[in-house]
Amino acid sequence: MPDDEVRLEIESQRTTALSQRIDNAYFPLALAAAIAFHEAHRSATTCVSRRDYDGALDIAAAALSRLLPVYTLRDPPGERATLVVDLTRARFARGATELCGQGEAVGELSVARSDLVCALSLIKRIGLPFSFAG
Repeated sequence: MPDDEVRLEIESQRTTALSQRIDNAYFPLALAAAIAFHEAHRSATTCVSRRDYDGALDIAAAALSRLLPVYTLRDPPGERATLVVDLTRARFARGATELCGQGEAVGELSVARSDLVCALSLIKRIGLPFSFAG
């Protein structure tokens, strides 16, 4: 398997293990997006390119941003600020690790664990609008 491919079954297991190790009130948005993606596409047992997988996480982050607040770390270090996510002017990039728009990229993105539980429940029921080209 080439280095730029992702096995979805293994990535799902890795995501689950990582989410269980985080003992914090906030999850990194990239992890939350991966959880949402794998919840919506549980039966996916295929290999996809890293680029396609990162794109899927960007779409999952966009869906999550419509359902819950997204935060970024600001100065002083450790203080979280709520981001205004306008998907007509910005997009998630690099596997949901950045919000890019109007010439700037914002990183250190996170969501509250308590908000994520409710959003995942909805995503499980309605799914995510994404499929991989076969």
